Amino acid sequence: MANYEKEKAILQTLAKKVAEISALPIQEKTFKAWKGLNSLRPERPMFMIDQLPWGELNRDGDMNCECEDWLMRHFEWQLRETLYRWNHIQDDRVVMNTIRVPKSIQNTGYGMHIQEDRIPGQAGTAADSHDYKDILKDEEDLEKIQTPKISEDKEASKKWFDTAKDIFGGIMKVTQGGAGAGYGHVWDVISTWHGVEECMYDILDRPEFIHKILDKMFGLYLYQLGEYEKLGAIDVGDPLIHCTGAYTDELPGFKGESEEELEKFRYSAKNIWTMGAAQLFSMVSPEVHDEFEIAYHMKWYERFGLGYYGCCEPLDLKIHVIAKLPNVRKISMSPWVNMERGSEAMAGRFVFSRKPNPAFLSSGTAWIPDLVRKDLSDACEIAGKYGNPCELILKDVSTTGNRPERLWEWAKIAAEVCGR
Repeated sequence: MANYEKEKAILQTLAKKVAEISALPIQEKTFKAWKGLNSLRPERPMFMIDQLPWGELNRDGDMNCECEDWLMRHFEWQLRETLYRWNHIQDDRVVMNTIRVPKSIQNTGYGMHIQEDRIPGQAGTAADSHDYKDILKDEEDLEKIQTPKISEDKEASKKWFDTAKDIFGGIMKVTQGGAGAGYGHVWDVISTWHGVEECMYDILDRPEFIHKILDKMFGLYLYQLGEYEKLGAIDVGDPLIHCTGAYTDELPGFKGESEEELEKFRYSAKNIWTMGAAQLFSMVSPEVHDEFEIAYHMKWYERFGLGYYGCCEPLDLKIHVIAKLPNVRKISMSPWVNMERGSEAMAGRFVFSRKPNPAFLSSGTAWIPDLVRKDLSDACEIAGKYGNPCELILKDVSTTGNRPERLWEWAKIAAEVCGR
């Protein structure tokens, strides 16, 4: 059985280290720079690193959690990740003097049971391969998709919050988040039920069937969002939106509000960011992307305060379509775009969210810092040429070739390129 006082002492020791770092002047300076970028008034390009192969990075045991209780371990990981990033990476993630406590939200899900063949990635990496089987073959199968039941165990939520206050009170600010209700990657879900190839073929052969799937899924997404709002489970003030800095003066949660004030804002999605993407649409035309994705996302994005769009799919030919989305502020520019074309189409209206290629870090033998520097410099130059605020977001780092020092060097190069 976990020893509460022992684990409390472990967490307090870590929390004091984080609190010291959060008080450094660089944090407020970086916070201000993010707010400028997200308001389309940038001071400089920003950069962030996320989605990492922690099994490779934990070379010295810095990420080894000692707590046994699941909640204490949840807090411990937050703190250890913050300290690891500060000690080794130091990207533009702001170290905030805040511990985020989850709420006890239950979601029964859609009742669909994924069938797949999976090939595990190499130990320590973050890359499994999936071959999803089609369990959504026809309109009859649409009846399998259930309406989720969403509820909160308020007693558990209060207990978790009170525990955090007992541990971190006087050291860090304690805030209680919600349910991550801003996630709108509907096609990521559909493709696990219907298969990527089947989705692509049916857009051509059975478009009416695909539209029925989308009608149902977006209806359920909007229903869920409404339920989260009723519960006050909107995660106001989340510092990240799809691996990028979400800091802004345009939404609550970043202005030092008290926990009582924040509670008022947890009942409307207008107070948070959303994100959307259709990664399997990498090969479709702008017209198809519009019909089978953007048209459905219109009602979704209008419910939120600000929006991010895109992930790995190349979007340089689709800016005019994505620009239709209400409140969209950032657009992903993946490693496979023509940056010049995408930046020109943005024309200063959006944040140019460049995703540098993580393959630069993954090779077993080749690490070429000059190539990394040129890649990052080109992105900043091309974005600036057309008046677009630029952020460099290194993500999907499945492996560093078991050489974590490459990641640390990448961060140093990015800091220089961004003029930090």
